[in-house]
This record gives sequence, structure tokens and C-alpha cells, in this order.
Amino acid sequence: MKISRLLLLWFFVAGTTNAQQKATEVIRLFGTNTSVQWNVPIEGKSISFDWQARPNSLAQEGFRTFVAYHNGNFAGTLSMNKSTLSGEVWHDGHSYFINTENGILKVTTDKEYFTCGTCADGQCSQATTLTSQRLPMQIVPTNAMTARGAILHEEALPSDDKKVLYNTNVLRTYRLAMLIDYSFYKERCYGDINKVKEFMTKVEAGLNEVCGREIGCQFALVNDPRLIITTKDKEVYDRPVVREVVDRATSDFNNLIGEENYDAGIVFSIYRDNRGLAHLGEITGKLKGGCIANHEFYIILHELGHLLGSAHTFTIGGATASSHTEPDRGNSIMSYINDPNGTYFSLPSIYTIRNRTNLHDAYYSDKARTQLVGLPQDNIPYGEVSTNRAPVIQRSTLKKEYKLPPNTYFQFNIEATDPDGDPLLYMAHQADFNQFGKARFPSNRPTESNHIEFYQPYRKNNNTNEWEKVLYKFTEENETGVFTFWLGVSDGKIGAYKNGKPHVPLYDVYETKVNIVGGTPFKITTISKSSRYFKRGKEVTINWQVDKNIFGEDSKVRILFSDDYGKSYKYVLADGIPNDGKATVIFPTQARGWNGGTLFVEGIFKIEVLNHIAYAVSTDTPGTLDMHSPDITFKNLPEPVITVKKNAIPEKPNVTAESHYCGTNKVAQVTFSQEDHTTYLLRKWVAKDKCNYSATAQQFIYYEKEPPTKTLRFVAPLPEDKHVQCRGDIPAKTEVKAEGADNIHIDYEEEFREGDRKSYKLTRSWIAYADGALPIRYTQQIFLRDTQKPVLSSYPPSMTVKSDADVPVRENLTATDNCDGALQVVSSQSSETKDGKKIVRYVWFVEDSAHNENRYEQVITIDPNAQNPQPQPQPQPKPQPNPQPQPNPQPQPNPQPQPNPQPQPNPQPQPNPQPNPSDPSKSPSAALIIYNAVSTTNPENYFKVENADEDRPISLLIFDEMGLKVYENNHYQQNGDYFRGYPNVKGVVGSKRLAGTYFYVVTYYLKGQQQAKKGILYVK
Repeated sequence: MKISRLLLLWFFVAGTTNAQQKATEVIRLFGTNTSVQWNVPIEGKSISFDWQARPNSLAQEGFRTFVAYHNGNFAGTLSMNKSTLSGEVWHDGHSYFINTENGILKVTTDKEYFTCGTCADGQCSQATTLTSQRLPMQIVPTNAMTARGAILHEEALPSDDKKVLYNTNVLRTYRLAMLIDYSFYKERCYGDINKVKEFMTKVEAGLNEVCGREIGCQFALVNDPRLIITTKDKEVYDRPVVREVVDRATSDFNNLIGEENYDAGIVFSIYRDNRGLAHLGEITGKLKGGCIANHEFYIILHELGHLLGSAHTFTIGGATASSHTEPDRGNSIMSYINDPNGTYFSLPSIYTIRNRTNLHDAYYSDKARTQLVGLPQDNIPYGEVSTNRAPVIQRSTLKKEYKLPPNTYFQFNIEATDPDGDPLLYMAHQADFNQFGKARFPSNRPTESNHIEFYQPYRKNNNTNEWEKVLYKFTEENETGVFTFWLGVSDGKIGAYKNGKPHVPLYDVYETKVNIVGGTPFKITTISKSSRYFKRGKEVTINWQVDKNIFGEDSKVRILFSDDYGKSYKYVLADGIPNDGKATVIFPTQARGWNGGTLFVEGIFKIEVLNHIAYAVSTDTPGTLDMHSPDITFKNLPEPVITVKKNAIPEKPNVTAESHYCGTNKVAQVTFSQEDHTTYLLRKWVAKDKCNYSATAQQFIYYEKEPPTKTLRFVAPLPEDKHVQCRGDIPAKTEVKAEGADNIHIDYEEEFREGDRKSYKLTRSWIAYADGALPIRYTQQIFLRDTQKPVLSSYPPSMTVKSDADVPVRENLTATDNCDGALQVVSSQSSETKDGKKIVRYVWFVEDSAHNENRYEQVITIDPNAQNPQPQPQPQPKPQPNPQPQPNPQPQPNPQPQPNPQPQPNPQPQPNPQPNPSDPSKSPSAALIIYNAVSTTNPENYFKVENADEDRPISLLIFDEMGLKVYENNHYQQNGDYFRGYPNVKGVVGSKRLAGTYFYVVTYYLKGQQQAKKGILYVK
């Protein structure tokens, strides 16, 4: 990779950090390069960032965008034109903003402390944390800020028995509209259009970096000047509260640029209360503009995550919708950790987002949006088909359940392959959905290492200078229970495009259980040495606790050593020895000393149970081991641990040794030996001097695993993707077979998900694996959606007659449906006078369970002057086609999206006196009346809609004050079905009576036109 010359900018830091560095010098540094190393001054230090160019939607206007990486992690964005630049970088849990003022570069730290939507209601509290210690996992950053924005509505989350299947081979691009309101334009963009466009393009680059890597979607800016409010008189929101904005946002976007001209909208304004709020999952719905945020990127990404479909993930964060899959305030972007470095989605979040895509999988195959693939739905994006193939986890190395004693550390080693050779990212996240208080283990950032550990972290108390446990990051000492983990691998590191072609990140996920039972913790108890201090090359005896009721009588262990306090374990001390609680090993001869010296080593001993996940370490807090000078020093030793092909073992080197004693005779005799084991070769060099001092050096040579010699393949014919009309049409599961090896195992996974308009996706997946072969996967998708409307028993023709006596009696029609069979038909009668003639109308209406409607009208005109009146020809119903949507390759399951109410601040007026619901007005010109006072004790006070069209259905949704749905009925008031203060939604406790203030959304027909009304109802 070409790296340009290095630029170091030094600042004095004091909230705002100024440097007499011209912005043009920095812009010149980036020049036309695609990769640049630029050090940014942060808190008096020069922090190195690697910057990589990224495309943006305003490149034709001269804007260039870059993303920053620090220690391999996404860490910032930058946008510039020929004269100005602006950006944001993240370091040690804080955001730093790069800007220009009068042509001079400056860096500012954000001092704002807002609360989220739920905090504003008194539902969450602030928390601060202390600096974490060295252990290689992400701990809460220093001075954690207040919580992020809240979402409005809860979604259906997967239950424990659901499987993990979420891949789509379509890269979707959403047109992103950013409304820059006047207050934001003046205060954040300094009244400069160039600053506005720099802000928009850097946000676009950041969203595409994360979503291209993890979600499989991209965003393209809507470049429309109507979205940038530059004058006070056109200001859309005047210092609003966020809930007010989110209720109006979609309507405001639609009024400004038209509903058809964007796919997702974010409002940027200066708010009175919070930093962000968003509607859940509405990127596939009608409230696609319901997302608001401030200027911080991780807030923007968090709120957009809600719009894409993810609930929160935290356990502690207020009474908002959460999967509760992360302990405390969480770690990932959908948590409340407020760490800008948490710019990644956890597997549970990706699951819910991908599931929503799976149930809304239509896309346009052309940018002009004329070629639809799939069935019509709301808010269809542009899509590009990717030929990328998914990685596969080697399941033969994993178990469905691991049994552990309490307070025992554990680790996962995830072996996976990618058929395209793409670099892989690994993750292991707890996935006990919707079980409050069950989360115990942090969902850390995806890593290039396939080795992931879980342990009790510690931090130093700055007041007492003592180490203490970080709470809510591991189980309690004696805690037991079964915990669900998703072990995942993704090929998304390469980004959304590979060699100019779409590259959707694809996943493989394996579900396992960690069953913590009563017993003796697996712990190192003592380490004894041959003298007062440790000596290189001398024996060390390690003792540990082992519960053989859990691990068995014949379990084995491996003993490792780290000289960098657990960042790496470069030394193997023993492998495949009995797990009996005691072992004598050799202290590594080549262990590096602290700060280049020899008298101290940042040492940790580690014991791993083979073919298991349990491990133990000798210490949990930082420190050093005191060392004696070695008795004997070896020369020309090989690397302590290497891995080679079994037929390419290197020649043994000529190792010599020198004594530190025996006067002038320093030469020590070296004896060489080696032991061949199944998976490795152990070489030993034992040196002795004339004074009878000795030392031992070791080398472990591991054999590379033989490449697979067998190729698995599924046996044809295989089940195909298909669309069926009725649930009874779903075919039985096919018994899939594979060949190509002996002892082939086939795992079957299935998930059935409900989407909008009574559509469903059944995803079936078969994974075949065997020793000596790479695993393979085959997926079938069955789309269930009834598209055929019911058929009436007859269609009485319209006619003209001479008198009322000739008007035929309204027929009693029946209806049949392809899926529901016989259905009840609702009919009505009305009359009017037009052009001096009386007209009688008979209307029949029927709707099936999938909301397919059939409405037929017979018109009878009474004309005394008619000549030989004849009935008009009876219309013949045309057969409904059975559309076959083009299947998208391997889409994934999705929780059912929930509607989003927009509660009005003022309640609907309640009629007084109360009308008698059993005697409603029948006047065809009467206005709609809603009775919104409900009593659980008075049967005459219930929610009622009056004067709506009688032959059309009424739909009612009721939400509580937190936006959680408590009642739903798509055929309200039929058959005497009324809301009388009791919930009917699954998940609301039992039949508990409701009480208090609630919000309703009612959809009805008035004079043939569908309308909706929202407001407040009261339950006593």
C-alpha cells in the first residue's frame, strides 16, 4: 500500500486545540493519494491514523472523503474540498472534531451532555467508569457519557429455539436525505454550505464503511438544496424536543422533496433535550424519515440502526425496547455505552436487521427504479446482486453445549473457511434474547483473530490505586445457568465492493450453549519455583483445581506462557498432559524482560482444557514476575513455537550454551533430544556446566493440518425456492443427502418468520460436514403470501328498471377463498337521487385473512321512461395470477415489524353526554366520532368508532406511553369485538387490566376512502 509522506501536527490542548497549521497544507498532504498516514494531536499526544479514500455522492462538486483506522479499527472520517476540511476521530472513548477557522486547522472536544428520550422521562441514570487494565478486551471507557437516544416501539424478537440464518446476496442502496435545519446550519456548519456538504459526505462515508462491512447496504446522498435550510424564516424546527421532531419528520421530508425521492431520512437540528431518536424498522415502512440525531457519528449510526430494524441491546438503559443481549449498558453501537469506538453491530442486531430485509426483499435492479425484482412493498431500494459466497464454520470442531464449573474462564476457537479466499472477521456474542438480566458477557468488536476469550476484567481505582472487578462483565462467583452464544464469522472486512463489484458481507453462525453447573472452579492455585525467584530454563510446578465430575477422568490440558501480560501466548510449556491438577514445566528460556531488561517479566501462565472451552490464568491483574539471572544462557535457539508441514520439519540448529559460573570455563555441554507426538514434535536442549548448574530450552513444532482431500456435494435433486399461496401448500421438509466422504453429518436449521400483510418466509438450511472435507451449506426459501382475493358466489348485474316495485331484493351472497375456504360477506344498501333519477346501490364486501379484498357494487337506476330496460352484462371475475417473485439468494429471517404510532399531544374530545353505543347514528353525512374513554368496570364505556363505512374493516392499534403495543385488531367492532381495557398482544402479562393514558391509531373507511386517525385514550 502506498503511504504518503508523514505530517505531524502538534497542538496545545485545552478543550479547543489550536495549531497554526494551515488547512491547505493538510489538504495538500492528502492530494490525490488514496492512502495517507496523518497523525492527529489528541490530549497532547500525536495519534497515528491511517486514512483511506472512499467515494461520496458529491465528488463531482470537488469533495473527497476518507475513513480513518487506528490499530486496525475504524476510527474516524474526514471530508475536504480545495480549501476547507472537517472530520471526526475517536480515541479512548471520546470524539474529537477536526475543523478549520479562517483557514487554520483546529481540533475540538465535545463538551455536550444530553440525555436520551427515555432518560428525559426519568427512566435511566448516568454512569461513570474507571480506566481498564491490560486484558485484551474492550472495557467501558473513561468518563462514559450519558445514554444515547431511545426508539419508539418494541419489535418481536426471536425466541431461544430460533435458528440463525441471515444472508442476502443483494447489496441494497438507500437514497439518504439529510435535513439540515437552520439552527444546525448556523451553529454546527457555521453558516457555510461547504461545511454542510463536508458534514454530509463524511457521514455518508462513515455509514457506508460500517454498513458495507456488516449489514450489506449502502447510502447515497439526496443532493437537493431544499434540504438545507439557510434562512431563519424557513426554519422547520425551532429548538425542538426530539419526540416532536420524530413525529413530524417523515411528513416534513415528504413536503420538502416528495415521498418518492428518498428512501431514508435523518433530521439534523439543535435540540432542547436529547441527542437522537428514531422509529424502529421504518426504512421498510411509511415512517422512513423518522430518524433524528446530533452531529456525533456514533449517535447517527445508533439511530440509523433503529431505522434499519435493530432494537437496543443493553440491559441497563431505561424502559425502551431492547433485546437485553448485552450486560450493563452494553458494548456495541446499539447499546448505551457511548463509546465512539463501538461502531459495530452485534450479531443479535445484525440478525434483526437482516431478518427485516429478508421479509422486505424486493429491490429495483436498475438505478432508474423501473425493473422490480420481487413483490411490491413499501420503500423499495436499488439492489445489486453479488456473486460473493458465504464463509462456513467447521462445525466438527465445536459442540452444541459445553459444561463448565462456576467462576471459570472460557474461550472459543472458531475454525472457518471462505470459498472466495476473503479475509474473515470472527465474533462470539451472547444471544439470550429478551431475557432481562440474563446477559453476563460483553459483545466485543469483531476481530481478525479466531480466538475469543471471556473472563472477569479488572480496573484500577484511581482513588485507592487498587485493582477491582469491573461489574457486569462476567458471572458471579457461584452463579450457574445456561447461556446461549452465537459464534460468527463474516467476510465483510473487504467492504461493500471488491474489485469494483458488489460484495455483500455474508455470515455463518453456530449456536452453542455454555452450561455453568455447580462444582469446583477451574483455577490455578499455586506456582512454586526451585528458588526464591523465577529462573529461565528452570522447573516451575503449577497446581490447579479441577472438577473431574465435569471434565472427566481422562481430559488433557495445554500449558502456555505470556511475556506481554496476556496479549499473546508465544510459549508452549506442555501439551496433552493429564488434567490432574499438577504439572512441572520449564520456564521459557527466551522470555522477554520488562522494558528490555532481564530482572522482571510481565508473565502469565495459562492452562487450557483440550477439546473444551475452559481455561485458567495465574493472575487477573497486571504485575511482573521477579527473575534471577539465568544460570546458563543459550545461543542460536530457534523460535519457541512454529507450525510447519509434517514433511518439511527444519533441521535442528546448532545450539550452544554458556555458563554464568565456573570461573573462566564458561562452556556448558548441550544434550539434544526430541519426542514425536500426534500433532507436534517436541525438541529439547539440556545444558550443564562444570559446576553442575543446568538449564533446559524447548521448541514445539506443530504440524499443519492436512488440507482437505475430499469434496462434499449435495445429492440432486435439491429443493428449490418457491412462492406458495396458502400455509397448507408448504411442502414437507426434503431429506437432503450429501456425498464425497465417510461419516457425513448434516445439521438442519429452520426458521419461520412473519412479515407485513400476512406474508411469511420459511428458511430451511442444511449444513454438511465431515473429517477431511470443507463444510457446505444449502438453503431453501419458501415465501408464503396469499395474493388471491376471495370470489363471490355471483355478481348481480347493474340494471335500469321503471319503478321501485321492479327493484330486485338484495341477494344474500357467499364467498370462497383459495386459502380460507368459505367466508362471511358483509353487504349494505344505499340510495340517492341523481339527475332526477333514483339510484339504488347494493355493496358486498369480503376480505380474507391475508387482507385480500373483494368489493362488488350493483347499481340499479329507476327510470320510468326507460325503453325495454335491460340488465347490464354480469362481470366475470378474472382468475388471479400466482406471481412468482424472483428469489433473492439466501435472504435471512426477520422479526415482525411493528407499527409506529405518532401520539398527538392533545386527547380527542370525548362526547358528552356519552352516546349509547348500541344506537349509533346512521346518517350518511355524519362525521366520524371516536369514543376514547374506556372503563374496565362499566361495560358501556369502551373504545368505539362511529359513522365509518359499515362494509369496510376497521383496524385498531393501541400503544402504552413507552410506545409498546398492547392491543391489535384488524377487524375491530365486528361480531361485538371491542377494546374494554384488556391487552391482547403476546408478551403483555396475562390478561392484566390496563389503566392510564394510551395512544391509539385507527384506520377506517369513510365514503369509500381509507383514512387514519391518531390520538389519546383513557383507561380507568
